Amino acid sequence: MSKARARKHSPERLRDLITYHATLLADAKRNRAFHRALRARVKPGSSVLDLGSGTGIWAVVAARLGARRVVAVEREPLLVPVIERLARENGVGDRVEVLRADAHRLPLAREFDVVVSETVGNEGFEEGIVPLLYDARCRFLKRGGALIPEAVSLRAAPIRSFVSGIRPRLASDRSFRDLVRHVPQLFPPGKLRALSSGATLLRVDLRTARPPLVLEGLRARFRLRDGRALGGFALWVEMDLAPGVRLSTRSTTSWWRTFLPVEPVGSGPCGVELELSKGRKGMRWRVFVTRRGRSESRDYSPLFAYGALRARR
Repeated sequence: MSKARARKHSPERLRDLITYHATLLADAKRNRAFHRALRARVKPGSSVLDLGSGTGIWAVVAARLGARRVVAVEREPLLVPVIERLARENGVGDRVEVLRADAHRLPLAREFDVVVSETVGNEGFEEGIVPLLYDARCRFLKRGGALIPEAVSLRAAPIRSFVSGIRPRLASDRSFRDLVRHVPQLFPPGKLRALSSGATLLRVDLRTARPPLVLEGLRARFRLRDGRALGGFALWVEMDLAPGVRLSTRSTTSWWRTFLPVEPVGSGPCGVELELSKGRKGMRWRVFVTRRGRSESRDYSPLFAYGALRARR
């Protein structure tokens, strides 16, 4: 067995999987929202397809809600027996079929009333939910069937500076802070105190969306009372799971938010506009600041930080 294959099936790999999924299962807001969505969509006799099933919690919930047949698809071999055991323990082992497979290569028919998938990343789309559910719509979902989630939105809001942990005092760390301003950072769940109301950068209706998804020139505008308070922008995700059921990762405990740092923009009231792009070269953002009829812009990208370091070698 190769070293890479051995690591894939190692106790350390299992530890990481269990730790990650324990965090998901402890997220009360996430659990309540997905349960409500399934309750709204699953009817007695329904057939349900769960893509990227993880521990199988939503497959089991669907079966307990009366689904006649549930297929749980999971690529990770260490999680397949977890799903099977959870289904047996909940008395639905005879109705939950577990497939270890790549969802894009499933040999299934167009026979499902509901397709559910929680492949939603911290920034919404990086786990491939758009091509995944497009493929599911075309090949597995019956006409008139339901997707969970129905839509995913990327949201943003201006916030104060975010500093992770406690750092020692130095006479100056200006050179490092100049680099940090060009690198997106993840910050943990917790209360988000925004300087302005949030705005939608992009909303994708998964019932109609087709890949590829273009994430270029996404914009949102804000008004600030005092530009000195601005440290950057927070990004989070909102999901429309079913009619009347919405989940925001701004207040959940299992998704992290992204922080986009910016340079100080000066004192006094001002308008700020965030322009965000994501592509093969990573994330880029531009900030436009308007004050007293004058406007200026500043660009940020990890490529700038990398270039600055390379130039000084």
